[in-house]
Amino acid sequence: MRHSTMALLLGGLLLMAVSAQAQKAPSEKVAGPSFKAMDADKSGHLTLEEVMSYAKKKSSDTEPFRITDADLDGDGVLTPEEQRKAGINGMEQFGAVNLKEMDINGDGYISREDLDEYYRRKHREAFAKADADKNKALRPSEFALFRF
Repeated sequence: MRHSTMALLLGGLLLMAVSAQAQKAPSEKVAGPSFKAMDADKSGHLTLEEVMSYAKKKSSDTEPFRITDADLDGDGVLTPEEQRKAGINGMEQFGAVNLKEMDINGDGYISREDLDEYYRRKHREAFAKADADKNKALRPSEFALFRF
């Protein structure tokens, strides 16, 4: 009887610990843009212009920053964790970011111009990959492939 009571108690404690850990773990999955939100003219397909308009809006959500202030380990890659610690918002959909690719003029500072160009490139690349039939418009089924 004592052993079964002890087993129940330990099982309950283990279950509480696992539940508490699951609640602490942040979700790394970030919801991307919705087809409906990007389809500005409500035509049922996305043009490159609509995607680029969305890219401009997303770029404006991110504030310029100095690389040394954000790249905490100095490896040239800005991880989602480093983005959070530096208070950088708006880049979640890109995951880890190569800072040399982002710093267009190489000055060690990610300026508004750098951000705009980076977002344009990433959205243009994602559009080209998703446009399976190469008709310069994304159907909802192709939009499922629209990832960065």
